[in-house]
Amino acid sequence: MASLLKQIDSYPLLKYLLLSIIGATSFLAFSPFNFKLVIVLTHALLLYSVMSSSSILVAFKRSIAWGTGYWLGGTGWLIVSIYFYGNTSIYIALLIIIFMAILLSVVFIGPICLIYSVRRTNNYLVHSLLCAGVLTVIELLRFILLGGFPWLLPGLVLIDTIGQDLIPLIGIYGGSFFVYFISLFLLGSFQNKSYKQVFVGLCLLIIFYPHPGYKQPLEDEGMNIAIIQPSLDPFQKYENSYKNTIESALVNLSNTNKDVDLLIWPESPLPYLNSSQDMNKLLARTNNLPVILSGGWEYSNGDLQNVMSVLGEKQIYAKQHLVIFGEYIPFEGILRGLIEFFDMPMSTIKAGNTNQELFTINGKQVLGLICFDIAFPLSYINQSKKADFIVNISNDTWFGSSYGPYQHLQIVRARALEFNKWIARGTSDGISTIVDNKGTIVSKIDKGKQGVLQGKIYSTNAESYFLKYGFLIIPILSLILSLLAFVLRSRK
Repeated sequence: MASLLKQIDSYPLLKYLLLSIIGATSFLAFSPFNFKLVIVLTHALLLYSVMSSSSILVAFKRSIAWGTGYWLGGTGWLIVSIYFYGNTSIYIALLIIIFMAILLSVVFIGPICLIYSVRRTNNYLVHSLLCAGVLTVIELLRFILLGGFPWLLPGLVLIDTIGQDLIPLIGIYGGSFFVYFISLFLLGSFQNKSYKQVFVGLCLLIIFYPHPGYKQPLEDEGMNIAIIQPSLDPFQKYENSYKNTIESALVNLSNTNKDVDLLIWPESPLPYLNSSQDMNKLLARTNNLPVILSGGWEYSNGDLQNVMSVLGEKQIYAKQHLVIFGEYIPFEGILRGLIEFFDMPMSTIKAGNTNQELFTINGKQVLGLICFDIAFPLSYINQSKKADFIVNISNDTWFGSSYGPYQHLQIVRARALEFNKWIARGTSDGISTIVDNKGTIVSKIDKGKQGVLQGKIYSTNAESYFLKYGFLIIPILSLILSLLAFVLRSRK
């Protein structure tokens, strides 16, 4: 491998193209493809390329090349939203996707070049730990920079493996730490031709062995719920003539499940405000229905917010983590009006406050999360401790028939494991699911199907170790290892 890469190294453009292709193949490790060992191979090749660079600048460029491919392959489904639903030409859509991939690569992958500066040592166990700490600190920045984009975290690939038992203890980023460590340890072993250590490294891959599943007793009688998936045409949503179609679909599907305790409607299913006369008329049609938890739109102090609310009540949660371009436009003064994509309806949203109140429904405390919120576990540690279960609503219509919804569902399953909570997930167009507290998909409605998912969701009172202490362990450990790495470098 090393000799082949050295030959390629003499052709710069080919070298960077190859790195981009390697980075792009990483998406095969995630759902729905689940070729999990790919993540170790692609990261090992990235790390070899970075650590064998002639300078920090070369390491940075190599990181950017790999990262651009990583985001193009991993989030390439966004072209469905931009081209098909954003009414943008295919050429403009491609330019936007490439620009976003480069931007994400510069911000989130480029800093990986810092491991070039980590002091080399013959003890590659220590070196692997130090570098894994640096890489995990860089990963944690995905929760903060650019408003946060914690997508395609390597630890997610541990779901459905025996490694997923680590997730309730140290979280997804703890899983990422182990993926980084294994990639580095195997790389160091091969480079040093220490075949005993290579064997040890290969044994560590047992972490990817398929999980046998769980057998667990249910803690209570559960709450009967019905998730409504209307699966309607998003292009017609804001046309006056389509309003009745939307309302009828939601109400008629709900009327078939009057015997449940809770109905769940998806994110922002209706084309008007919760405070509008249209909503008052709709509420009159739902008087004979159970409690409805639905997405919607509200104005707060003159700002439009994407909310979840109990219809007819004042229990409201406003989305905290907004989707870039979809719900807010960066550099708005420059981009707004350039193309139709930057003028999509509801793209001027105001984020909700932190630590909002839980919903109280039939005596249960319910944590509501809207779409992208589910990707940010650290934002909901305190609320999760109090919640009986979680309801996540989303509008994955914009993903089309791509692999985006499957990646999103994988993140939902990760939160169930970390928080030890059952999650009911309702979407406009699929995938709507009930996920248990072990991350297992209990039942679902697939993409593109209209229907109702009826089932039970259960309360769990026991806090996971992640909620108690585990969410701090890997960040603190990684920070200590990172500081140690650069202290040792300065003493060289």
